[in-house]
Amino acid sequence: MPLPPRRPAEFAPDPKAKAASTPSQAELSEKSPGPSACVGTFKERGGVALSPAPASSSGDCGIDDPVTFERIDRPDGSKVELDSAITVRCSFALEVLAWIRDDLSEIAAGENAKLATLAGVGGHACRPRNGVAGAPISEHASGNALDVSALKMQDGRIIPLAGRDAATLSMRGAISKSACARFTTVLGPGSDSAHKDHLHLDMRKRSRDFRICQWTVE
Repeated sequence: MPLPPRRPAEFAPDPKAKAASTPSQAELSEKSPGPSACVGTFKERGGVALSPAPASSSGDCGIDDPVTFERIDRPDGSKVELDSAITVRCSFALEVLAWIRDDLSEIAAGENAKLATLAGVGGHACRPRNGVAGAPISEHASGNALDVSALKMQDGRIIPLAGRDAATLSMRGAISKSACARFTTVLGPGSDSAHKDHLHLDMRKRSRDFRICQWTVE
């Protein structure tokens, strides 16, 4: 079964934009903040942070303490990759890292498999919910959300999260349970038409700690 297509690049530089001046290396060193304590923790726990991608800071689309990554290293030295790099806020990156390392990897091991890749991923994107004009701003806009379509195992097996294969029902059920326990929003097949083919996860804060878990596993 082929992997889902990669999502399009979330950010692209404006070819018309021109820098007013080129700062010196000394100026860059003075103005550019060093890695935050959160990013340091992310790296200590196995996250492989890349140079941050340019992220919009206008309106509701800014990211507090961004981190860009496409791989985590597990304690045993093995790696789990994302099929493309994503930029999210660091606090959310820590949740994603823990979900991959502590939940997904263990679920795969319980099925005699080893997790290799998260496919069809998406992170920061400056847009309204579901891309609908006039809708409230998406959690993707603040780097507080992840989209993922499938998991690939080291033996080549692909587990579409929106699949209906009886052979993967147990694994998908366990993934659903882990996602709903860790994230405050889980939207997948059965929630709405916008999420019929992938999983959306975020850490949106709501009053009274209300959570949404809408993913029909069948």
